[in-house]
Amino acid sequence: MRRAFTFLELIFVIIVIGILAKFGTNLMMTAYTAYAASTINNRLQVDAELALKQISNRLQYRIKDSVIARATPGGTFDALTSADANATILEWVGYDIDGWLGTNRAGIGGEPVFNRPTWSGVIDVDDAAAVAALSYLQSPGTDTTLANNVIQSIRANGSATGIANAAVFFTGANSDVQTDYGWDGSVQATQSTTAAHPITNAGAGSLSQLVDATAGPSTFTNTDVYENYKLAWTAYAIRIMDNDADGDNDLVLYYDYQPWAGEDFLNDGTAILLLPNVDTFKFSGMGDTIRLQVCVNEENSLGEGLYAICKETAIF
Repeated sequence: MRRAFTFLELIFVIIVIGILAKFGTNLMMTAYTAYAASTINNRLQVDAELALKQISNRLQYRIKDSVIARATPGGTFDALTSADANATILEWVGYDIDGWLGTNRAGIGGEPVFNRPTWSGVIDVDDAAAVAALSYLQSPGTDTTLANNVIQSIRANGSATGIANAAVFFTGANSDVQTDYGWDGSVQATQSTTAAHPITNAGAGSLSQLVDATAGPSTFTNTDVYENYKLAWTAYAIRIMDNDADGDNDLVLYYDYQPWAGEDFLNDGTAILLLPNVDTFKFSGMGDTIRLQVCVNEENSLGEGLYAICKETAIF
């Protein structure tokens, strides 16, 4: 009766174990590398997709003629459709979609509470009192107090932004992106020559009155008033910038600033980090369509270099 392995059997077992150790380790390393690559790729895909989604959601509700591109903060700018391919900063005025989507309001004549817009987007161009006063526009269905509450609930922490910082943009009005939006840092003090018409609800005799907020004699006099309008309280800027000592680039969103009041995103806006480790942020415009591209990277934990992916989208 045998009680042990023979010497030949031991040698055979050792050889088999060695073979398994060699190829098993390689298989495990290959599997781990594939898993790490898949994990990084999925994470980059999701991060880039979310960043583009956030930008797209804001660009969807833009004042279309207001979109510009710059190479440097405060530098020269141009309309997106004719912008330099090396521009790194995208800016636009966004209308108040949160107020447009509405809030709970009591119905007319004792009707139950229901959801309706805080501003209607409609001007009563036949209102005789408004035409005579030239200092306000009558907007049936608008509640400037509720619009102010919505704006103040979503503004930046500590900001005093409200309806008094808002402006009206008439749908169908001709505008010049170089002079009519305040992108050059000038205060838009003359209602009749700008696209942005600053308004307030201070001293309004009715909640539906959009009162001229400019100082002095400047009112809606000589202004081409259109029946439809958009209410806006902030501009937006997207910028790729180096925030880290190691050279990694961040994609940053700025909001809560009013170019029609002479403000700019760098000195007056609130910054939100959208995406770190960004290689590329490119944009272009053709007609009313905007194309965006974001490329993001992440270093492999195994020290095998960078993984990078690019995502693109179009906003109509």
